[in-house]
Amino acid sequence: MATTPRTEPAAAAPFEPSAEPLPDFSGVDVGALATRTDHAVLGDVAALLLRNWPTGEDAVAYYEDGPGALLR
Repeated sequence: MATTPRTEPAAAAPFEPSAEPLPDFSGVDVGALATRTDHAVLGDVAALLLRNWPTGEDAVAYYEDGPGALLR
């Protein structure tokens, strides 16, 4: 009986972020998107964003809020 050599699965390459920048959607009018879209999920997401949208006085980010704080 011939034996087949055992092969181990190849190790996955370490994750590296893409060098391609993310698209800039800062000019999107979320209010108009929520009322004009016929896509059920996109409309729900836009409505949820608007419901939880902070005012200019409430929008605050702290250095400790970054993803590094969760990785300690």
